[in-house]
Amino acid sequence: MADVRPLKAVRYNGKSDLSNLVTQPYDKISPELKKTYRLRNSNNLVNVLLPDEKEGKTKYQISGEVFHKWLEKGILKRDDNPAFYPYRQTFEVNGETHQRSGFVGLVKVEPYSKKVIFPHEKTLSGPKADRIALLKEGRVHYGKIFLLYKDDGKSQKVIDEAMKENTIVDFKDDFEVKNELWNLTDKNKIHELNAAMADKQLFIADGHHRYETSLAYAQENPSDISAQYTMAMFVNINSPLIVLPTHRVVRGVENYTPAALSGKLEKYFDVSTVAGIDETINATKNSEGITIGIFDGENYLVAKLKDKNIMNEFCGEHSEAWRSLDVAVLHSLIIEKCLGITQDKVAKESAVSYHRKPEGAVKLVESGKANCAFFLKATSPAQVCEVALNGEVMPQKSTDFYPKLLSGLTMYALDCADEK
Repeated sequence: MADVRPLKAVRYNGKSDLSNLVTQPYDKISPELKKTYRLRNSNNLVNVLLPDEKEGKTKYQISGEVFHKWLEKGILKRDDNPAFYPYRQTFEVNGETHQRSGFVGLVKVEPYSKKVIFPHEKTLSGPKADRIALLKEGRVHYGKIFLLYKDDGKSQKVIDEAMKENTIVDFKDDFEVKNELWNLTDKNKIHELNAAMADKQLFIADGHHRYETSLAYAQENPSDISAQYTMAMFVNINSPLIVLPTHRVVRGVENYTPAALSGKLEKYFDVSTVAGIDETINATKNSEGITIGIFDGENYLVAKLKDKNIMNEFCGEHSEAWRSLDVAVLHSLIIEKCLGITQDKVAKESAVSYHRKPEGAVKLVESGKANCAFFLKATSPAQVCEVALNGEVMPQKSTDFYPKLLSGLTMYALDCADEK
């Protein structure tokens, strides 16, 4: 099924302080963070990842020129041998230490219809147009698609053995995440990992826009073998994974009142009042059934779905797995049905915004800039795969795999590929 291969990655030279050079994924870089990256080092990846227009050239032309100049000057260097790159991140969430590991390699891009690689999220045309323009000029993949696979233990064994050796990268990033990278060049081990991955189906955890950009570029250039592949991080779904919930803030609801919202909710949910945000989050997180936390502008509420069969009436075209998602219930029954917000408005983010920190969501409502806020428990990786296998996509921002994979640790330059 999956065509997974090693690569000769382009990397910053070994003398570089990577903490000043690599970045978060492009779509997680705020204007403030972009400025911070640029002040750290003139060779920071942000200069090719999110370039500015100047000297009468497009930002995409600038990006391509800067990347190839860095190669010529030796700031970047292509590795001599093809390798898979085991990658481990050690981090803290709520005071507990976690580790996530996988490996970086190439994967052949395939249309979703082939059922080799599965999405779980809708994409927007704007970000894809931006990324494909960047790819056409530089012909470089700077970031990694985050792919999940179901491992029988064979792949993980190879990775774990490789991570007993000395690292080629070891540093902490802006979020105090320890990033470690190895290069696995042993031909026998590469073959072993190739064989272990050959029958796998892959699920996109993060990077849908980048994957579809890679696919579009491959289809535009069918005779370019190097363009048929993109760079990915492969992570065993059975390994410890942290998915954070993404909370919602709703604004612009006509004739909104907390009493009106409660009246509509009670048709579908058992609604109770709790003391504050901490109680709301705990009740949501620890509930076995479909439970949604709410701040309506006056009170903190916990809404438990009375009967899961209610979703059949409004979303009967979807699978049971999709209908059982807390986030699907929130969007279908509350945001659309109770508040009257259309899917188009949700897609354009004109009425709904997304927040990792619940306190920030509450502040927006308290300030009068929004009507109400909704709090969810995290979607599990197993739910992601089950929904994806059914050929369905989840509502926007249904998952937040933490931490993000850094851009610039490894890069895939199409014009440097052996197949070229």
